[in-house]
Amino acid sequence: MFGPRKYKLLNALMGIAWLTAACGPASQAQSDISTAVAQTVQARDSLTEVAGIPTTTPEINAPAALTPAVTPTNAPTLISAPSDPNCTQATLVSETPPDGVIMKPGEYFWKTWTFLNSGTCAWNSSYQLVYWSGELMGGLVSYPLPQDVLPGEQKDISIYLKAPDAEGTFTGYWQFQTPWNANFGAGPYSEPFYVEVMVSSKEKPKYGITSINYEVVRDPAIGCPTNVLYTVFATITTNGPYDFEYFWNQSDENESGVKGMEFTEAGSQTISREWMVGKGDSPNPRWMRIVVMTPQRQGYGYAYILNDCP
Repeated sequence: MFGPRKYKLLNALMGIAWLTAACGPASQAQSDISTAVAQTVQARDSLTEVAGIPTTTPEINAPAALTPAVTPTNAPTLISAPSDPNCTQATLVSETPPDGVIMKPGEYFWKTWTFLNSGTCAWNSSYQLVYWSGELMGGLVSYPLPQDVLPGEQKDISIYLKAPDAEGTFTGYWQFQTPWNANFGAGPYSEPFYVEVMVSSKEKPKYGITSINYEVVRDPAIGCPTNVLYTVFATITTNGPYDFEYFWNQSDENESGVKGMEFTEAGSQTISREWMVGKGDSPNPRWMRIVVMTPQRQGYGYAYILNDCP
């Protein structure tokens, strides 16, 4: 862009030099000509030097929501990936607030995931939590892990976010990133984990139960003693403050009495119930489930108990 300008300046200075020569004595004219030519050459060299400086094109980052995979600007120096295929594995243990929590437009909140390092490699500050896709919710695209997490250790990882200003349901997906620039998620399929909020401007939103998940634990874990004790754990999650009544419904009609449960905020609570199965009892499947009585009657799934020692 600087090419044409330097030749125009050269011509102008040469013209001034010849004009000066025509109007003054010969010796003065010769001196002026030499000075003008020297200045002309200096100006030419300066413009050439400026033109040779590479121009810097500012980097324009596309909106994070439009980029499924973002390479953090503060990415650490890459190292070679380990050969162990079980190096990077994570298990999501719990999270708060739970997915589906109801928030006001623009409300700020901490999202905390509790992870178990179920792989064979230790995580340190060269590992990062990185945005993957969906709604960023005012967060950064990457966060270095604040502390080491050794294999078998469990740690909380928190980020500060902001609910969108518009009403609706919004979800943002996240993953971990290794020092060798590989991403991994949680669970057996290494899936991205996420934060999900429901934004409502209503003065009194309709809170309720968002999920009930069951886990069946056998004692002893293996073998066929005279009696096997099965414990069914039910984790109940709500999206806000909520009170309700429930009972345990069973396939043998040995149901529990009606009990109450109170949530002061969005979160999860776990309750349990036992079932003893004797050796020689019917091999038919047994089941338990939670039935909510009030404010509205509703049953939630089934937890199956299999008698593997008939």
